[in-house]
Amino acid sequence: EYMGRTFHFSPMSEGTGPVWVTLPPITAGALATAGLMYPVDLVRALKMSSAAEKNASIFRLTSNFYQVHGLKGFATQGVGPEMLRATYMRVLKFFLFPITHEAMFGKAPSQGSAMTKLVAAAVCSLPEGFTIAPIEVAKIGLQLDKEKRFNNNTQAVIRHVIKTRGWTGLFMGYTGMQYRQTSWTAAYFASLSFWQKESKRFIPQDWVKTQQLAGGLAAGVFGAVFNTPGDVIRSAQQKAYMAETNVAMQSFSIKLCVDGVRDFFRMGGVIYASKGIAGLYAGFQIKAIHLGGSGAFLAMLIPWFKTVMGVDRE
Repeated sequence: EYMGRTFHFSPMSEGTGPVWVTLPPITAGALATAGLMYPVDLVRALKMSSAAEKNASIFRLTSNFYQVHGLKGFATQGVGPEMLRATYMRVLKFFLFPITHEAMFGKAPSQGSAMTKLVAAAVCSLPEGFTIAPIEVAKIGLQLDKEKRFNNNTQAVIRHVIKTRGWTGLFMGYTGMQYRQTSWTAAYFASLSFWQKESKRFIPQDWVKTQQLAGGLAAGVFGAVFNTPGDVIRSAQQKAYMAETNVAMQSFSIKLCVDGVRDFFRMGGVIYASKGIAGLYAGFQIKAIHLGGSGAFLAMLIPWFKTVMGVDRE
């Protein structure tokens, strides 16, 4: 019981077997999705981190990246931390969401409303945002490494950040990261069943996997509408942080947290002043493809892997 409300949770309820049986199919679906969507994520990072710059077209950014890293770079540069981050965060959100929903509302997500799903999804995204922050910093450090200082080495980025900023540097841009994770997760899970139901209006009833893909695509793009400004701001923040040369070690403090929130809104103001609302949606097309594609694959692959592995749980 918490704040006068009784929460219900049983590891054996709402399906066959303990909750842990969902981990293998969720992991398989998340890993496959991360691999399929990586090149799109790379282009997204290049575009969004340049939101405050002029003449930062996708063509110019990708051309510059190609000159530095070659064609192979589109599949390998920063792929290690991205595969780790993307797989981990998707496993965490899809594993925790039904558990959180059941604990908070006493029923499985399939029996809940859009509002209960939104709340449960927002809550289950909190540990995800916090724990992926260091991986996110390492990934963008590699993706934006024009001088090849880190030689596509994740540990080199982490060592550099800790050496110059302390361990708190691994959480630079955290406000934007948490906003990004929470907004997309909440919008996706709250709207997924609606979009999948709507897809049945123009997709034959027995084409279930196609319905899952279409519904997941729509839910992913819907989430991107809310998610994109936060991702644009934190990408620009992290790019600016990584480019700084005169930095000081900082210990954890309330002031550091407040400064992080303040810097988030300050960077948002800089982007808005330079390019208006369109600047906060820089690279939205790429973002929509990335999150729409991810949402589609996850909505189809996770249920498919559950069927293949004989898992009967939400």
